[in-house]
Amino acid sequence: MAKRDYYEVLGVKRDASEDEIKRAFKRLARKHHPDLNPGDKQAEGRFKEIGEAYAALSDPQKRRQYDARGHAAFAGGTPWGEGPAPSVEDILREFGLGDLFGGIFGGRGGGGGRRAVFWEGGPAAAPAKGADVNYSMEIGFDDALRGLTTTITIPSAGPGNGAPGRGTERIQVKIPPGVESGSRIRLAGKGEPSPGGGPLGDLYITTKVRPHPFFERKGDNLYLEVPVTLGEALLGSRVEIHTYEGTTKVTIPPGTQNGRKFRLAGKGAPRLKGGGRGDLYVTVKVVLPERLDEESQRLVRELERRNPVHPRSSMTGVSM
Repeated sequence: MAKRDYYEVLGVKRDASEDEIKRAFKRLARKHHPDLNPGDKQAEGRFKEIGEAYAALSDPQKRRQYDARGHAAFAGGTPWGEGPAPSVEDILREFGLGDLFGGIFGGRGGGGGRRAVFWEGGPAAAPAKGADVNYSMEIGFDDALRGLTTTITIPSAGPGNGAPGRGTERIQVKIPPGVESGSRIRLAGKGEPSPGGGPLGDLYITTKVRPHPFFERKGDNLYLEVPVTLGEALLGSRVEIHTYEGTTKVTIPPGTQNGRKFRLAGKGAPRLKGGGRGDLYVTVKVVLPERLDEESQRLVRELERRNPVHPRSSMTGVSM
């Protein structure tokens, strides 16, 4: 048998105030209290149903959960959580009905109110928070540097569209600039519901950044290998390179050796904490022609004759 809507049980509108909900509960609890309806099992069942509805709607946190997800917001389908349903005496103690109705219920109520609940023989601790949920998200290298806003689908605590079991929920996620593989983003209240009706757990998104075909990242610094021709390395040039901010030019001085590294300050990855950016390190890779015709070979020999160098002179006399 499907459970009735809690607002319908108390006879109030969904936008009813706390006072309106409390007055409706008092009126219905007095009417259906078992001591005023001895032997009436239907009245006792109605009284328990009223207590269950009031337990959900009188607590602001539980009411928000119920409004969002219905009965599926609570483990076991009730604000009492899992385990045996409370007895009439439990409900009386939970809401302090002995005091509310001035002893009309023959001492059955007991005091204490909501802050002194004795479901299992001792004071109940605050309901535990729901379990956290972990979600892995793969993003592009450029998105990790620039940041992005995207929508993901996660399991929801409630059922799907008219179907039994758990449904799904689409939520918007903002990825800040500068995340790396392994960065964690917390979305409060997007985790599992609490078995005891406490706060929802959190959702933790762990990012995994896809590699880039040219750039490498180490911390906040970026590394790029730039190929240049033999002529550019010998004579010098201005080489245009692409960064995630756009294009910039690097000056290659005449006589630049293969493997020389240049630092471009502030052109690296955004710092996730503290602001600013790291640096971009550009490494020169001199690309040589694979084949030379006879004239080119003659020119290379002439070049070496005119500009003699001895690259292995420092190794002379060194033995193993």
